[in-house]
Amino acid sequence: MVTTSPLVSIVIPLYNQQLAYFQEALSSALAQTYGTIDILVSDNHSTNDVPAWLASQTDARLRVVRPDQFLPMVEHFQFAADQAKGDWILYLCSDDYLYPTCVETLVKHLPADGSAAVAYGELACVNFRDLNQIKFYYNRKPTGLRTAAQSLNELIKQRPFFAWIPGGMIRRDVYLHCREVLNGHITYGFDVAMLLKAHESGSILYVDEHIGKFRVWTAKDGKLGGNRLIKNIVDAGQCIQIVQHSPTLRGFLSADDLATWRSYQARRWELSALIDFFTGGCTAVEAKAALASVAEQIAPPGTFTKLVQLLLSRPLQALSRPTLNGMYGLFLHVQKFAKRPF
Repeated sequence: MVTTSPLVSIVIPLYNQQLAYFQEALSSALAQTYGTIDILVSDNHSTNDVPAWLASQTDARLRVVRPDQFLPMVEHFQFAADQAKGDWILYLCSDDYLYPTCVETLVKHLPADGSAAVAYGELACVNFRDLNQIKFYYNRKPTGLRTAAQSLNELIKQRPFFAWIPGGMIRRDVYLHCREVLNGHITYGFDVAMLLKAHESGSILYVDEHIGKFRVWTAKDGKLGGNRLIKNIVDAGQCIQIVQHSPTLRGFLSADDLATWRSYQARRWELSALIDFFTGGCTAVEAKAALASVAEQIAPPGTFTKLVQLLLSRPLQALSRPTLNGMYGLFLHVQKFAKRPF
């Protein structure tokens, strides 16, 4: 365990967030039980009611910065972290939430030898309208310091996905090593890309305690950015390339495990396209375009691809859409009790 109290910068990139959600995020940062923190809000030239409210906040721990001009989202995340002063950097999206003991919990478990490149914990996916309605937990695994090889193998075999932001901390020098993934070639999946690349720099600490809540909502619910499906698929391909093109990361994995991960990601995103279609997030044409993107960016079509294409075909659309939507509603009902993403 560390014997000093490292400075932790909680970095909150902000742009036109709904005021109530941002207030919850900032309040959770200010409520941290760990004392040595630097809370940084980077406002990307918001035009709604948030800047006026933010200007009224007087807590001495809060710093507000702005880039010289509006930046694309991922580049704004880079700018915001660049302004941090801490030994560790913790991203908090402006609509998410940290448990009060988040930073204290992670710092308490840091190894004394400084070998941890990243520290993260258990995250809850919540109803976007109510932080207290937990849908499921993301990670659910034992507390421990993993070697980079152990952690990377664990992550690529984790189903259906993993998460480390909000609340995950990255060591400042490791952030600088990973900073290039925020240069704009990855649009939304840069959190995954950063965690994968961080495995080049040291061990990964996971603490099996609740540290944060992740609010999942989409353009259908009023979130900025439009439908992100195809860009998310492109990002998934970019994340795989980060591993494949890194001699260090590739050396941690067997060829079979890498191929299995790639295939799983392809089928996962094909399923996402189907779900987006029958829940009204996209048209059948857009879903088919997503399948084509999966084939181009991640892996060739498989048997499951043919099934999805069939369900998206014009003769079956009228039947498949309401049927699958009903089945999905049942799935979400079961998930509410199981608290697992399945």
